[in-house]
Amino acid sequence: MRQGFLAAATFAAGLLALSPVHAATAPAPKIAVLDVQAVLSNSQRGQEATKALQQKASDLRTQANDLNDKRKALKDQLDKADGKSSDHDKLLKQFQDADTAFQSFVQEGNQLVEQRRMELLKPIQEELQKVVTQFVKDQHIDILLNKGAGALIASDAFDVTNKVTDAMNKDWAAEQAATPAPAASTKH
Repeated sequence: MRQGFLAAATFAAGLLALSPVHAATAPAPKIAVLDVQAVLSNSQRGQEATKALQQKASDLRTQANDLNDKRKALKDQLDKADGKSSDHDKLLKQFQDADTAFQSFVQEGNQLVEQRRMELLKPIQEELQKVVTQFVKDQHIDILLNKGAGALIASDAFDVTNKVTDAMNKDWAAEQAATPAPAASTKH
């Protein structure tokens, strides 16, 4: 038993002695940091998706404001109406219906915006994955960290966010050039 312990200790000591030699001869890994969120936000496709999403949200907000204005007008009428009048119950029902319609619209609108966001984001994320994979290969990067997720602090010297954003834009431009323009419609 004692011989086994001595053999293991000798082996471990040998490994420790060789480790600095091995570490000195092994090439240092090439490390880079990428702010994925910045690439998604700053790339041309990301900016176009953001504009489309903002337009959809603006359209829905306009409709929600119209429903809310109708609801407020009914609430004002209800507040001014005599609680004992025959119109009060009718106004109360109209207000409740308008309030329900407004609440439902807001909830459905939020779901529509989130669904649209996912629809717009999915192809961009797929393209980013393709571009990052190629970028890492081309740049011979051994370790790519996500800024804010995998790297708490990183020197700007290791940040490749702008380079990846440029690569995304070049890929997008090449994709746009390869895609034929849609035919003009004659329908009005």
